Amino acid sequence: MAPSCRVFVSAHGNVFMREIAEHLVEALVACGRDASVVTDELPDVPAPGGDPLSQLVLAPHEFFVLHHAPEADRLRAAAHSVCVNTEQQGTPFFDLAMRYARLGPVVLDINTHSLAAIRDLGCTALHLPLGYVASMDRWHADTTRERTVDLAFLAGRTPRRETFVAGAAGQLWEWRTDLRFFSWHRPATAGRAAFSSGDDKYERLASSRILLNVHRDDEPYFEWARVVEAVANGCVVATETSVGIDPFRPGEHLLMTSLDDLAEQAVALAFDEPRRARMATAAYGLLVGELHQRDLVVRTLDAARASLATMGRSRHAGTGTTPDRGGRLRSLARSVVSPAAPAPAASPTADRQMLEKVASELKQRFLGQMRTVRAIERSLATLRHGDPDHVDRETTPAVDAPGSPDPVVSVVIPLFNQGHYLREAMASVVGAMHPSLPVEVIVVDDHSTDDSLAVTRELMAEQPWVPITLLARAANGGLPVARNTGFARARGRYVFALDADNLLYPNGLRALAAHLDDAPDDVVAAYGLLERFDETGSLGLTSHLPWDPDLLVHGAYIDAMAMFRRDAWRELGGYSVAEGIYGWEDYDLWLTVAERGRRASLVTGVVGRYREQAGSMRKISDIDMASNFVVLRERHPRLPWPS
Repeated sequence: MAPSCRVFVSAHGNVFMREIAEHLVEALVACGRDASVVTDELPDVPAPGGDPLSQLVLAPHEFFVLHHAPEADRLRAAAHSVCVNTEQQGTPFFDLAMRYARLGPVVLDINTHSLAAIRDLGCTALHLPLGYVASMDRWHADTTRERTVDLAFLAGRTPRRETFVAGAAGQLWEWRTDLRFFSWHRPATAGRAAFSSGDDKYERLASSRILLNVHRDDEPYFEWARVVEAVANGCVVATETSVGIDPFRPGEHLLMTSLDDLAEQAVALAFDEPRRARMATAAYGLLVGELHQRDLVVRTLDAARASLATMGRSRHAGTGTTPDRGGRLRSLARSVVSPAAPAPAASPTADRQMLEKVASELKQRFLGQMRTVRAIERSLATLRHGDPDHVDRETTPAVDAPGSPDPVVSVVIPLFNQGHYLREAMASVVGAMHPSLPVEVIVVDDHSTDDSLAVTRELMAEQPWVPITLLARAANGGLPVARNTGFARARGRYVFALDADNLLYPNGLRALAAHLDDAPDDVVAAYGLLERFDETGSLGLTSHLPWDPDLLVHGAYIDAMAMFRRDAWRELGGYSVAEGIYGWEDYDLWLTVAERGRRASLVTGVVGRYREQAGSMRKISDIDMASNFVVLRERHPRLPWPS
């Protein structure tokens, strides 16, 4: 009978590591071995003459680090197991994995790219290719299967990946996309909205035509796990230039090009379905025929066993060519027993403390002056109109046109001294209108002192067929007051906040409204990916991570540019005007959503553009962030704030 094998993987790590472990076990069982996944115990010390390859530890950087056993026990277990590295060289995860992997008799790696780095540590390293298993296949070469997503992206967030998607937004918005990022702030576990895994992931890939693959950094590391799963489901991979892709051939089995050309080439492939289908079929045939995990794991374990036999003969002959694993273990064990004294934590310099103090004082003076000006304006509005919150209303003929449909969406644009941006913002709203989705525009001028009112009236005169309402406040109230003013007068069942310096993509309103139409009642808002930009071009993304209250308490990652159910917005109380959260009112509203057990939902496509400006209100509000967080924690005590 073939020897048994246990594949160890952390129960508390990333779910995709568990999936790889399960695929290896599935392959081992398919070739007649008794195999199982183990998550709750350390590898044993094998009996004399036992198979050294009977204990495989997948992702040692997770398994050993997250295990509750004392470090000395973990090191001892590592010395009696074979680690399977999943991390690319040059990352802290790779270094952590090698702390344990180098103690074993041999190291396996799922990518050829890191083998040289492992061998440089004095270890015997072999490649364990990832391949096909039946459990990941939802396509089964069924060329008639409908694919509802044109371009997909599934990866952890890094600045490089975010910059790529942002730069490609102008090409991606008009396609059916499923662009999913996950945060590294904790392991990606199964069943969380923030991460697609298991059956859900395979179904998504089987419903997608093309998967965009971008490296986490400049290393041309081929993401084999992601590629194999895509190919197994008939989804063609469009990757930036990579190494170690054999036996896949660019142009025949996948698309490979430079990062600068990747989006354009992927879109060209999306236009050419016959070519895409041929590539999908060819890649699937190669994967099933030449890269079946059953054959790959047997081949690798046989090679490892032969290598260990050679090492044993060398040890017996006294050639001294085998790695000194005992010496490594003793050295690491000593470091556990007698750890080096930690270096004293660096404290902020006196100069930085002084700068922070001055910045905080300047912010308070600015806010004080602003309160004084607003108080004066409110007094003048009371004298002139009898109401400090007086609003004048003007409309285009389309607002009250006979027979015109009631709006489904109300786009609210708060405006204060940004008339020079308004024309572009309004054009983006008009470009996002569609006969199937009646839209009204509400511009709230917050007592601007520039030509904002004049620009608004010009646009209304130029576009009388567009339902535009101008609400001119007699006194400045600030951004939350302006938004509340517009939302309160909205007629649509959905309300969308668009700052005057931001822009919509033509698909934005329809994508968000359709998402809310299909969402359950506890979803009070929908938001989509936003391309951050300035005068130099694309900078990255915001609002691109799924709803996650545990992540939300660490900082604002969802912008105000979102679509709310109007009735839900009213129940939530709108945007707060509390002084202690100046500039963070949209973040405060998202915290209110979370605290009340409601949620927002991410549309996995690019819907708009967020303009970065050096002198924006948010830049000022971010000064002395610690004080803002103190206020927010007091306002929302039931949220899971970090200690």
